[in-house]
Amino acid sequence: MNGSADIVKETSADVPCCVEGPADFVPKAQYALQMLLIPLGINPVWCARASIAEGGIYYGNEPAGLAPAVLQLPLAPATPQYFETKTRYDTSGVHWQEAADERFPVLFGGPEPDTFDYVASAFFWLSGWQEYTIQNRDRHGRFSWADSMQAVLDTVYTPVVDCYRAVLRRQLLQHGIPVRERTWAGKTWAFCPTHDIDYIWKWRPGMVYREVVEYGLLNRRHVGVGARVKRLGAFIADALKPGDIFRQSLDRMIDEVHKRGGKATYFFKTGAHGPHDVYYAPSNGYLRRTLKRLAQLGFEVGLHPSYYAHTHPDYMQEEKAALADITSQPLVSVRQHYLRYTYPHTMRLQEAAGFTVDSTLGFSDHEGFRHGTCHPFLRYDILKNKSTTVWEVPLCFMDGTLFNYRNMGFEEALAAAQTLILTCKKHGGVCVGLWHNMLWDEMDFPGWGAHFEQTLDFVVKEQGEITTLQDVCQE
Repeated sequence: MNGSADIVKETSADVPCCVEGPADFVPKAQYALQMLLIPLGINPVWCARASIAEGGIYYGNEPAGLAPAVLQLPLAPATPQYFETKTRYDTSGVHWQEAADERFPVLFGGPEPDTFDYVASAFFWLSGWQEYTIQNRDRHGRFSWADSMQAVLDTVYTPVVDCYRAVLRRQLLQHGIPVRERTWAGKTWAFCPTHDIDYIWKWRPGMVYREVVEYGLLNRRHVGVGARVKRLGAFIADALKPGDIFRQSLDRMIDEVHKRGGKATYFFKTGAHGPHDVYYAPSNGYLRRTLKRLAQLGFEVGLHPSYYAHTHPDYMQEEKAALADITSQPLVSVRQHYLRYTYPHTMRLQEAAGFTVDSTLGFSDHEGFRHGTCHPFLRYDILKNKSTTVWEVPLCFMDGTLFNYRNMGFEEALAAAQTLILTCKKHGGVCVGLWHNMLWDEMDFPGWGAHFEQTLDFVVKEQGEITTLQDVCQE
């Protein structure tokens, strides 16, 4: 059997899979192979080589004696040794492959395509191995694109794991193993608009002090008198308007997604333990009304933990309990404040708190694919050498990354989002975008609201399912 006739749209099929290698490496290989196969509608059933005599998948370095019907995935003998050393990867060992108009790196195996090791290479990206071996972090303790292999190899826009899966898909069909095309509520790809609600009002006392004292009197922006006077006038005019632009933006974000027939995920805070947190009380009337409206529309509510919660043993559980007290929804999704994520502490705290979905893992300083994929994948605890129960739905781009870190103009930022969207569509995955509720604040964030609206319109045009993080994981 071969070709499109073997692409089925049914439930996952059990396929016998044999993985052979050193004992410490086998769990890594099984995890990576499972993550590669799940989006193809295949559930690997681990077994000994005797059980694949009639067909199945073999990954190891002793393929002698296997039947031709068995798909043989090569394991280079030196590969397990690399993962024992826990050293930084030497990019001189990269082999490049071109397929389906994409050029992508394969990290392990020999120099010829039939010796490429896609399984070990997928494990490297999905597990976050490079972040385990590269120690540099920015001032917020985050792993940066600037220090990544994506920067060295110029692959931040390439979901390399999904490229491996595309090669594997063809090999499976050639060996008579049907694959199932993943769909998202019947559509071939999905888009998740997500929103971190760091504030529920703009003109709080600290912001007024900033405008009047720091910007107006002390000239912290280092501009001329005319610019200072103009800014002060704009502040007064904005502050005197009825309502608050951050609340108006939050309400409008809900409207914009709903009127396009979609749903979104909103991350709210219930804790503040440092200078990078702004507290808003769970008892706030506006907050409670918003949570009620989100529930009525079928939108998702998740937790946006405080700045230090990513490593604190109690904050995450306490803040989750506080949010659970004021919402009728189950809390399964989480995104860390400032995208702070420390291996392995954060994933363990999330798992202990009962979260099953995270969407923190994008680069703060660059848009793109931090773990080489646009498909949900289980987080892997490298020190325990096993996967967790937390699914990562990787973040593709963030408003602050495009407009602030990258200093893009409107057209460039829109083009970046659209390029990533089309890549996720091509690989049948999920594109996650992040916007904060400062949209349509043209005084401080010009063009951000239009970027959100036009991105949603582009998703509709490209026929993506606009939905929540929780829903894509349930799919």
